[in-house]
Amino acid sequence: MRTALQDNATAYGFSVSITAAYGLTGAAKGPGGATETVCFALGAAGAFMLVSLGFLGRFRHGRLGESQQVLGLRGGIDFVSVALAVAVAYGLSRIPGLIAWPVTGLGTVVAYLLMGGVDVVLAQLLSRHTSLGRSQEEGDEAD
Repeated sequence: MRTALQDNATAYGFSVSITAAYGLTGAAKGPGGATETVCFALGAAGAFMLVSLGFLGRFRHGRLGESQQVLGLRGGIDFVSVALAVAVAYGLSRIPGLIAWPVTGLGTVVAYLLMGGVDVVLAQLLSRHTSLGRSQEEGDEAD
């Protein structure tokens, strides 16, 4: 169960965020048709491209090594990413006109990804100061 939670927390949090963003935009603008849905999806996909271009070119070191404790803490902290992304979606969904659809998709994804990065840093800091999320084996190795 622990592995399933760790492996799926980020994807689940993103799914909740983007689904809520689409629903909030539909609630503010009326049900989205094909054009609105495509605009929303393009905005969301564009956000991945923008964040990738902004960060991957600058940080070439690849994935950070993460202990099992950091992975466990990060899954719990992921709530903050969802909350921020949904708050951003709520605000952006209120923009007048068709532009709200792609802007809400884009803003939601950017907020989720950026806060996700903060989640990793926060989980690493917490792992140094708490035994929460540490397995028995990790605790034995630390002794």
